[in-house]
Amino acid sequence: MAFPKFGWSQDPFVLKIDPRLFVGYEEQVKAVLKHLDSRHKIAVLVGSTGAGKSHLLKWLEQEYDVKDCAKLYIAKPPLKPEEFVGIFTDIFGVSFLHKLTGHKPSLYNLPKYINKKLKGSHLLLMVDEAHETNKEVLEWLRVLVDQIDSVSLILSGLPVLEQNVRDQLQTLDQRITTRITLTALSKEDTRNLIQKRIESVGGTGIKPFTDSAIDSIYNRTGGFPREVLKMCDKLVNDAIEKNQDTIEAANIEEYKEFPQESLLNEQVVAFSPKPPNEDQIAALPYKQKQILEALVKTDWLTPTDIVEQTGDEGYATKGHAVRSINNVLHRLMMDGFVQRESRGKAFMYALTPKVKTVFVKQ
Repeated sequence: MAFPKFGWSQDPFVLKIDPRLFVGYEEQVKAVLKHLDSRHKIAVLVGSTGAGKSHLLKWLEQEYDVKDCAKLYIAKPPLKPEEFVGIFTDIFGVSFLHKLTGHKPSLYNLPKYINKKLKGSHLLLMVDEAHETNKEVLEWLRVLVDQIDSVSLILSGLPVLEQNVRDQLQTLDQRITTRITLTALSKEDTRNLIQKRIESVGGTGIKPFTDSAIDSIYNRTGGFPREVLKMCDKLVNDAIEKNQDTIEAANIEEYKEFPQESLLNEQVVAFSPKPPNEDQIAALPYKQKQILEALVKTDWLTPTDIVEQTGDEGYATKGHAVRSINNVLHRLMMDGFVQRESRGKAFMYALTPKVKTVFVKQ
């Protein structure tokens, strides 16, 4: 691809986590740093898919430079508590005596082992995608944190994580001292994200984007970092293919986010519906609201997944329920509430960025 056309060494909008390119969320970052500087024990960081949770944690891993502080980032939590033993022994190592005797640390003496290895240092423990694990693992995390002398734990995940902890793990919920939500970037931060990405590969400012294009990108994506990068990548590649030197607001208006099948006929049409507002969401029928609420908890579900979450009461069979949900999803796509992607042989659905923003703010 001819990225030198814009003076770039490579595509700046590839979906990758680079702590050097983290921007925005000033208030949330201040809250995290205050939590760590105060040596509080447990914080919960939540946000929708693509809001920047992992990027923030990786930024902390690289940039939080405090004397006598060990950092451990866990990309995905274990599914069994016993796996914590391997996680910590891989980081801190096992003594020659333990190897000789074969008595490695166990789950029950793991806090003593960690305290000995830390030697008075503070531990910043970051567990990403924490919504994907189970009650038993989260409860053991609480036990470990209680018994490690100096530790700050940040649990990160989708909004359903906080709800699950509140409903199922009251002892853990009571120990949370800091709760942080990543909603979306501001318009200024969206601009900074695009500019920082471009300058990281040798570009200048926001070129080839115009100011009006940046405004349109923000309005279309709702400021969700991942959606901003995906749209910018598509627009840049289209501009190169068409030999365009500038990306204007009109190019964003032409951007087709997702091709859909028309409800009126079998022709495939492409369109970009105007993002719905809060009043439109509030006025939706019950079933449509129920589907949106399921997609708030978990991005990218199949119609069958949605039936399993919302129930198939009132339908003759589960097959009837799936067909009905499919029809509702088509309507929601037509109105700009959800988007669809093909994953193998299945279609999967998620909220559009603007709708995510509305739900996160509620």
